[in-house]
Amino acid sequence: MRFHHIYLIALMLCAGTVQATETIPRSTLDQTLLDAQNAVENDDFEQAFTLYNQAAQWGHKGAQYVLGELYIQGKGVARDPVAGYAWLEVAAESPDREFRKARSAAGKKLTDEQRQKATELAAQLAASFGVDAAGITCRREMRVGSNIKVVNCYHRTTNSGDLIVPDQQSGLVPAS
Repeated sequence: MRFHHIYLIALMLCAGTVQATETIPRSTLDQTLLDAQNAVENDDFEQAFTLYNQAAQWGHKGAQYVLGELYIQGKGVARDPVAGYAWLEVAAESPDREFRKARSAAGKKLTDEQRQKATELAAQLAASFGVDAAGITCRREMRVGSNIKVVNCYHRTTNSGDLIVPDQQSGLVPAS
């Protein structure tokens, strides 16, 4: 199932962030994403949409990606390719290749008028939930001695483990 693959990628590849004005405990994000994943597994896409929307508004790049896919596929929400592309555009601020490929694929299906609306909406969403608004930096990293590459997003102003930042993972170095 394509959607099953999508949300697993989103949860595994992206660590969370916080909206610039809000501090969210890591446990709150983790529970929200777990509940969203469980909702998908139970085919409760309306609940999944609600939960991914919440995490997306906290600046979580993986949730923004999944939210975009939910809009595009019309799962848990009315099908809206403009909103889907806009959320994928915000998620693609991360250097994750899957997010950028999904955004490009969604953009190819839009008319010129839809693309213009989607670009405007993406700018509005990024102003509230993008990397600058959330105060984060995303980068590709890989484990020392392996070819495993992940994208992690870090809050710029603190190293507190209680904020929505990646779990401390030993052996991570910037990917080339």
